[in-house]
Amino acid sequence: MKTRSIAAIALSLTAASLAALPMAANAQDAPTDYNYVGAGVAVGNLGNSDVGLSVNGKATVADHISVRPGVMSDLNFSNNGETVFLLPVTYDFNPVTPNGRLMPYVGGGLSVSTQGAGAVGPLVTGGVDYRISDHVVANGAVNWSIYGNSQVNGTVGLGYTF
Repeated sequence: MKTRSIAAIALSLTAASLAALPMAANAQDAPTDYNYVGAGVAVGNLGNSDVGLSVNGKATVADHISVRPGVMSDLNFSNNGETVFLLPVTYDFNPVTPNGRLMPYVGGGLSVSTQGAGAVGPLVTGGVDYRISDHVVANGAVNWSIYGNSQVNGTVGLGYTF
């Protein structure tokens, strides 16, 4: 029940923020076609822990469409530990700040968990990238993995753009 409440709140906040976004491009908008690889902190339902390590990235495949693979782990590699592999495809919105640095996205894909016997299921994700410089991006995401015991996880980190 707690997980479903958290998921409902997270999805509601994401939907409300996306509904408030301007959908038209501005002349000074930064492109959304950058790629990155990064690392950070994972929070949420991760095995017996609420905090872990996250490795993620972004690869642009078309105009405003990206693949954002990620791995989150509680770093406990025994039977009760958990590592979650994420493979979402996202729609990258135009920047929402005048300087063109804050770029939200939303998407869905596949989530695979290694906890216990493992689980595979659909994934819903939403988040933002903030371009700190030409080669550094801060990123944050909320991920809802939908299987047996639905999980809501989040990541916050830094990436190197190329």
